[in-house]
Amino acid sequence: MKKPRMALFGAVILAGLAGCQDLDVVNTNDPDAARALSNPSDLESLVIGAWNPYWSRTHTSGSSVNAMPVVADEMTATYANNAALDLSSEPRIALNNNPTATASGIPRFQWDDWYEALSNANDGLVALNEGLIIDDDGVAGTRTHATRVWAKHMQGVALGYISLIFDQGYIVLEDTDLGALELRPYTEIRETAIASLEEAIQLANSQGDFTLGGDVLNGVPVTRDLIVRLSNAYIARFMVLGARTPAERDAVDWNRVMQAADNGIVEDHVTIQEDEVRQSNLYLRATNDGSFQQRADYKHIGWSDVSGNFQNWLNTAIPDREKFLISTPDRRITGETPESDGKYFEYLEEERFRPERGTYHFSYYQWDIGQTPDVEGPAWENGPAVLYHLEEQQLYRAEAMLRTGNAGGAAAIINETRVANGELPPVTAAGVPDAPDCVPRRADGSCGDLAWALYYERMIELTGTDALRAWMDKRGFGQLTAGTFYHMPIPGRELANTNLPIYTFGGVAGEGAAAGGEAG
Repeated sequence: MKKPRMALFGAVILAGLAGCQDLDVVNTNDPDAARALSNPSDLESLVIGAWNPYWSRTHTSGSSVNAMPVVADEMTATYANNAALDLSSEPRIALNNNPTATASGIPRFQWDDWYEALSNANDGLVALNEGLIIDDDGVAGTRTHATRVWAKHMQGVALGYISLIFDQGYIVLEDTDLGALELRPYTEIRETAIASLEEAIQLANSQGDFTLGGDVLNGVPVTRDLIVRLSNAYIARFMVLGARTPAERDAVDWNRVMQAADNGIVEDHVTIQEDEVRQSNLYLRATNDGSFQQRADYKHIGWSDVSGNFQNWLNTAIPDREKFLISTPDRRITGETPESDGKYFEYLEEERFRPERGTYHFSYYQWDIGQTPDVEGPAWENGPAVLYHLEEQQLYRAEAMLRTGNAGGAAAIINETRVANGELPPVTAAGVPDAPDCVPRRADGSCGDLAWALYYERMIELTGTDALRAWMDKRGFGQLTAGTFYHMPIPGRELANTNLPIYTFGGVAGEGAAAGGEAG
C-alpha cells in the first residue's frame, strides 16, 4: 500500500498528541500550560519531564513490554494482551493498524509519547530562547544552562527513537514552522536527532560543571559529564540500531560509531526503582511465575545448545515443536545440567502456558534479573534498572572494529563478557574455536564465526535492557522471524484524523517485513 508523503498542517498533526492514555500530556493551548511556559519553576519541571516517556515506552507500558519482546523472539508467551500472541505467532501476520484494532496501540502509544517528549523539550527551548531565566537570583546561570542542555539532549533522544521505530514522521525543532510540516523518512529524522545530540554536547561543554535540577533518575544525579557521555552513547545506539536490514547495517559509518562509543558512558546508565514510585513492568513480565509471564525464547538462547536439540527443534514443523532441554557450557544459560539455573536464566519445570495457542511458544527457561545485593523487595520494583548497559556500548565498539578490519580488537571486547560471565573459551579473530561443545552454533550445528559470536553476545548480555532493543538489533543482523514488521507505520488513528490512507507493515512477504534469519 502506498504510504502518505504529503505536506500537512502542524496544528492538525500535533492535536493527535493529546491522545496518549499512559501519561498526562501537556496541551500547550491550555491556559495552565501557557502559564507553565512562563513560570521558571514550572518550565524547568516541564523540560525535566521530557524524560518520562522514555521510561514508559521502554519499561512500563503494556503496549511495549507485553508485545515487543515476544515480537523480537527475545521472550515468548501465550497471553494475548496487546496483540502479543497474534504478532508473535507463526506464520507472522501484518500489524493491524486499523484505529479500532488492539494492535494499533503498539505504534500509537510510541508515537504519542515520543512526540510528547519532543514537545516538552521544544517548548522549553522556545521559552529559554525568548529570555526566560530559571535561576532564583534572577541571573542566567547554571540552572538555566542545565535546563537548556537537557532540553536539547531530550530533543535528540525523542527524535532518535521516532527514527528507530517509525518508517517516517515529522521533524519538529524549537524553530520549526508548524504550519508547513512534512513527513520525512526515518533516515532524515535520525540525522536530525544526531545533530541535536551533538549540539547538546557542545552546549554542555560551553560552560562549567552543572547538575540538572529535579530528580529525573530518582536518586541518580544528572551532571554535565553524564549528559555528554549519554549523548555520545545514544548517537552510537541510533546509528547501529537504526538499520532495518543487514544491507543498511553494512552501510553504517562505523568510524563515527567508534568515535561516539569511545566518548560514551563509562558505567551502566541506570534509574533507581522504588516501590510505588518507579517500577519496571518489563522486569515483572519477564520474571513473574504466574500465567501472565514471559519465558526466554529458544530463538534467543538456543544457539548455546550443544546437544543438537535446538537444531532438531528448528527442523520440526512449527505446530509440532515442543520445549526441550538445553545442554550448554555457557553458564549464563544453565548450570552444570540442563535442569539447573544459569547466571542470567533459570530452569522452570512447571508449565503455565496454554497449549492450544501453540506449544512452539513453550520454553523451560526464564530470564532472571537477579536480586540486587543489599536491596530489599523484588527486583522489578526496587533497586537499579539499567537503561543503557556499558556492555551494549562496548559491543557496538566491537562491531565497529570488526567492520573496519580490527577483528582482534573485536574478539578482545567480546571475550570480556563471554569468558568472565559465560565461562566460555575465548574467541579469536578467526571466530569461535572449533570444538564439540562450541558456543554459539549456527542453525546447521556448525561453530559460529566472529560475527555470529558478536550477535550472540549482544543478545545474551543485553537481554531485558528495554522492551525495544532486541527487536531493533535483530533486524539489523537479519535475524527477525520472517514476516516480522521491521518498523512501525504512522498510527492508524493519526492517519484517520488527517484523512490519509491507513497502511502497515509485516506479514510473510509483506512490505516492511523481515526476510527471516537462521531460525526462520
